[in-house]
Amino acid sequence: MQTNQQKLLNVENLKVWFPVRRGLFRKTVGHIRAVDGVSFDIAQGKTLGLVGESGCGKTTAARSIINLIPATSGRVRFDGRNIAKAGRKELHKIRREISIIFQDPYSSLNPRMTVGSIIGEPLKVHNIASGSELTDRVESLLKRVGLSPAHINRYPHEFSGGQRQRIGIARALCLEPKLVICDEPVSALDVSIQSQIMNLLKDLQDEFGLTYLFIAHDLAVVEFVSDFVAVMYLGKIVESASAEEIYKNPLHPYTKMLLSAIPSPQPERRTKSGFVAGEIPSPSNPPSGCPFHPRCPLADAHCAAQIPSLEPKADGNNHFVACWKSSAAK
Repeated sequence: MQTNQQKLLNVENLKVWFPVRRGLFRKTVGHIRAVDGVSFDIAQGKTLGLVGESGCGKTTAARSIINLIPATSGRVRFDGRNIAKAGRKELHKIRREISIIFQDPYSSLNPRMTVGSIIGEPLKVHNIASGSELTDRVESLLKRVGLSPAHINRYPHEFSGGQRQRIGIARALCLEPKLVICDEPVSALDVSIQSQIMNLLKDLQDEFGLTYLFIAHDLAVVEFVSDFVAVMYLGKIVESASAEEIYKNPLHPYTKMLLSAIPSPQPERRTKSGFVAGEIPSPSNPPSGCPFHPRCPLADAHCAAQIPSLEPKADGNNHFVACWKSSAAK
């Protein structure tokens, strides 16, 4: 999906299905297809924005990538290493190179630990620093994310939401990772604070050469940070392209719907063609054919019968879309 730059992360046909069990003997009667055949690449130093409505499988896919949730099938390669087949020691090393910034800056920090302990804990776990060296590293990280070294002995409840997220970012950076998974890192923050955190993430990427997998449901946020965008719907990627191409020439009706939801300072210029009624179906009982067809204004009998594959739809611009009506969607 991307250029010929060195791929840091390669995900191929990733599936994460959860069994649905019922009855006295807990017999498996079906599966929740949280992630259903997702593939993408992220080049070194680039950002992939993974977007979609709540419940589409974004976070599940991200956590499966680092083996926090076991994958049902598929392959995940990080820096040339197969994560799914990595042993305990190898996985321990890989997790030093991948970190996560969580969505909720309140529940993601242990209220019984000081800021210094929260940020320094990964350094202790990986036997990287201790004593005065550990303290120096933590204070340096606090300054880098816009906090004072004097905060090192304070507790999370003494900080605002934006400050807590800065602490979470400092914790994510303490092991000098190659890949940072940003799981909706600004969705729980005020709009004014969101811009500060987004600018911080961009600055840190430029300074340390970080690679981001940026998960969000807000395409306006994703546009600011992403080089490439993949749009997920009901466990599948339905469109992917460069960020510029997605915003200039969206082809899938679902992508158009997400773009139409972005607030505009000029309401009369907002597109109405992207409005789609209805709610996302249950992943335990997905519709036949194209998963979006029950909500799509362009759907016909063919859409309800056949599942479209993710295919290139324009020459030379690396734009992929899974839609039988993509030409009509233009």
